[in-house]
Amino acid sequence: MKLTTREIEIMQILWESEEPLTVAEIVERDENGTIDSVQRITKSLIKKNFIAVDGYTQVGKKISRKLKPIADPQKAELPVLKKFIDFLVPKSISASNLVAALVPIEHSKEALDELNMLEQEILKRKEEILKSMEEESNSSEV
Repeated sequence: MKLTTREIEIMQILWESEEPLTVAEIVERDENGTIDSVQRITKSLIKKNFIAVDGYTQVGKKISRKLKPIADPQKAELPVLKKFIDFLVPKSISASNLVAALVPIEHSKEALDELNMLEQEILKRKEEILKSMEEESNSSEV
């Protein structure tokens, strides 16, 4: 399921928070948000199963829902991640330069593990591309 740019921005706020947030707290952290727009976006995110209500709190005389992300950013769908990157990264930066910038520079077991996982993802993607190209080639020969 795809997210809009605004939904991604709200998800980022929730992912960065160490605790569930109310709509008012999201608005405080969101440069572009109003109570109405953030309420509309959070309702959409609940329907899409990206966030959930984690309880309630009293704010003044009102009861507010506490919202938490239930979609793990590391397991987010590739199109969602791609849209987020497209939103943040200028088009002039190549994919290889972007990946190189994300590769850990420290010399540690964690960095090596991360590089190994990246290598596996690259090999998997290469296989998918080669298979797709092979299928296209076979279908054009028929």
